[in-house]
Amino acid sequence: MFSYLYEWMMKLSFYMVMVTMVMHVVPNSDYKRYIRFFTGLALAVMLTDPFLRLLGMGNLWQRLYDSPVYREQVEKMEEASQYLYGASEDLEAGLLDIWQENEDDSASMGVDEIKIGR
Repeated sequence: MFSYLYEWMMKLSFYMVMVTMVMHVVPNSDYKRYIRFFTGLALAVMLTDPFLRLLGMGNLWQRLYDSPVYREQVEKMEEASQYLYGASEDLEAGLLDIWQENEDDSASMGVDEIKIGR
């Protein structure tokens, strides 16, 4: 029991040192807000681990990851990404064909006026 708590505290301290290093390396303060949010979420998950083990739900995250519902959702996302990736290739090829047709015609297009703002 105490070895688990010691290991847990070591993981938390290592995590906090790494988060502090990342926060000092990030040059733009706009990104710090997002990094702080996501590292806070990860810290909350790490902090709940001993309580879940105490309640007998220690492998909850692993069971969720291995569940058939999760795998089905991952497969759906992979299929959707393949569909979108394939569609973007077709669109890119179509636009390239149109551009090459227009280039062969030596057609030019002029712009009369550009307005920026309101």
